[in-house]
Amino acid sequence: QKVFSSLQRDRKIKKVYLTLTNKPVPIGLHVHWMWSPLLARGETAGPPCQFVSHTPPASRRKARQSWTRCVLEVTKSEPINIHKYDGHTYDPMDLPHYQSTVRLVTGRKHQVRAQLSSLGSPIVRDTLYQPIAGLTLDKLGDAEDDSEESMDDAVAKCRIPKEPIGLQAHAILFGGVKARARTPWWGDGTKKNF
Repeated sequence: QKVFSSLQRDRKIKKVYLTLTNKPVPIGLHVHWMWSPLLARGETAGPPCQFVSHTPPASRRKARQSWTRCVLEVTKSEPINIHKYDGHTYDPMDLPHYQSTVRLVTGRKHQVRAQLSSLGSPIVRDTLYQPIAGLTLDKLGDAEDDSEESMDDAVAKCRIPKEPIGLQAHAILFGGVKARARTPWWGDGTKKNF
């Protein structure tokens, strides 16, 4: 994992995801911080979801000890038509949908899901991160805010998804070779089978 992350950071491997959300995802580079103790493999303490902070830790020492820097780039976020019964069981209702292209700069467990949720654009069907949409660790401790209670209430609603979520590892580029996935389960926005 460390070798893969290093190659990704040095841009020798490019990993691209497609996401489906109900709100547009802000275009650009997004840097967040995850609490490191929860990223350890096999770690079971704390909630199954990852909260992020939009602000860096106060000191470099704290950053190295307890925080992991997470970086992704959203290169595109466009409206897409999702049609009911178009080869999936998802009911789009009358909600708007956006397909975004996301390039990982760092590769962390649940990174795309956690970062998009913190930006207020959680992934469709992601019952683990939708309840905590817009909540971040840097909001904790605000005397005027009841964010700790809000976070506790939101975490209580987090559930591991039972259906495919709107996230697809879409392409990987390594050593000049590009591997690309098929059309995601939600389609490409053009078909309409009734």
